[in-house]
Amino acid sequence: MPVPPGGRARYDGLDLFRPLSIFGVVLIHFPRVLDLGSDPAFRVMLRLRDCALPTIILTSFFVITRSLLAHPDRTFAHFASNRFVRLAVPCAIWSALYWLLWGVAGPLWRGQPASWPPLSLPLSGYAHLWFLQFLFLGSVIAYPAVRAVASGGRARPGAAGAWAAACVAVALAYSVWVRPFLTARVAAALGEQADLHLRVAVMQSIAYAKYVPLGVAVALAAGTIERLYRRNAFRVATVLVAAVACLVHITVPAPAVSRPFYSMAVFIALLRPWPAGALDWLRPAARLSYPIYILHPVLAKVVITTFNRWLAAPSIPGLVAGSLAVFALSAAAAILLRTLVPLEWFLPTVAVEKGRATAGTRHGRG
Repeated sequence: MPVPPGGRARYDGLDLFRPLSIFGVVLIHFPRVLDLGSDPAFRVMLRLRDCALPTIILTSFFVITRSLLAHPDRTFAHFASNRFVRLAVPCAIWSALYWLLWGVAGPLWRGQPASWPPLSLPLSGYAHLWFLQFLFLGSVIAYPAVRAVASGGRARPGAAGAWAAACVAVALAYSVWVRPFLTARVAAALGEQADLHLRVAVMQSIAYAKYVPLGVAVALAAGTIERLYRRNAFRVATVLVAAVACLVHITVPAPAVSRPFYSMAVFIALLRPWPAGALDWLRPAARLSYPIYILHPVLAKVVITTFNRWLAAPSIPGLVAGSLAVFALSAAAAILLRTLVPLEWFLPTVAVEKGRATAGTRHGRG
């Protein structure tokens, strides 16, 4: 399943969903302040955004696999160094900055003693930054397997479907047997005394690891999916399946089971071809999706403080308005910081080019 040099247009739908996914992440941080837990509309909103983080992971490993298919001569050293600079270094820098802000400056401002960061912080990242470390470590650990699978699909194009099916089987086996085992054992091993950031990073990584082989599987099947999308019936079917999966996920009592199916249905629907230029207006926000994710907790504090002072009562409109404010302020701060420090190891951006490009032009920058 090689990627031809003059291949198809880039997968614009993935760029469309990047800012929406990050907004879904921002949205989850306001319920802690706005007491909306008993509101049915709020629970529906939470279920709707459940595909946000999975689609980012699926996209990242989809892009990595497609890039390896397009550039089979890329070495592990080149791949790992690129990911290290774009993910691990910003994670370390911003973890240190967040700790200085909330572990040192904040307590000193309130007349309290500052605290030392835990030794595990460089490994786990600060709070939400676990996700950058997950993408870095996950991609480096998975690289040999992804390279082998991609090479197998490239050498024997007819076997790409079998490789994709094997990846799906791995994801299912992990979800049914491995994840419950790891969750119980690791939670007991970490205990309540373990650093909060480390517990969050490890437990979240265990929960989301199943999306790694699923992203690889979709990348291996991308050629088949592209051919199917030439049929109007398939285009309609993918939208209907995504809508039904969303409805099921909202209504079922076990969302942990329906979430992967919902996320995969949305992801495949996003791979549809889009008219040239139709999504250009979203590209700036898509390019800044990682900086917005990195910066949003600081701006959330500002907006939350304002809400506490002026908001009369918690409400869904207030939640949406506050989340939009955090998203916009984070984007503005990202633009300012990228202007002052235009370095990828400080605030990594996503490679989003206008017009048409081959699927392999990202060089793994997912």
